[in-house]
Amino acid sequence: MQQNNNFIEEVEKYVGKLLEKLPAELCYHNLKHTLEVVEASKNLAVESGLSAEHTEIVIIAAWFHDCGHTITYFGHEEAGMEIAKNFLNKIEYPSDHTQEVLRCIACTKYPSQPQNEMQKVLCDADMFHLTFDDYEYRSMKLKEELEAVTHKEIPFQHWCDTNLEFLEDHCYFTNYGKKILTFFKESNLKKFLHDYCNH
Repeated sequence: MQQNNNFIEEVEKYVGKLLEKLPAELCYHNLKHTLEVVEASKNLAVESGLSAEHTEIVIIAAWFHDCGHTITYFGHEEAGMEIAKNFLNKIEYPSDHTQEVLRCIACTKYPSQPQNEMQKVLCDADMFHLTFDDYEYRSMKLKEELEAVTHKEIPFQHWCDTNLEFLEDHCYFTNYGKKILTFFKESNLKKFLHDYCNH
């Protein structure tokens, strides 16, 4: 089966509208984040040499990977899988491909354990932001979001320690991720250490 952009377009329209309903307190896991993950998935699919069929599966999974936030914050992956399954059945997406989409979404739950190249691409795309110049700003946005959701203040030093631990433990899975993304992530780790952890 060749990549069918009609399926992707239908998913894009549906999920785009769905994510517009997210509460304002989700200042990190929002439509902007999903759009970035979709874009990163497209780029990584090319770098990884995915077929048109597998690329379509990854792009659809990228659109759905965080839509469970419209239902619940913790355990959103499972909620997102349910939303994806229902919608993909409705538009008569091939059931074997739907299963692949669901498996891709499931493996974005941290710590990730991707089993194939499609899952590796989505996991790396979801963590692409670790390479961005504004990582520190995004990290603080995530802190703000978690505080709003849990109604608990997170001590600054605790957040720094948690972030450092995460950046040090995290690894990319695709060859491109290992060779290129890791370099930029490690630059951010050094910057984070310098800017926040020497205080």
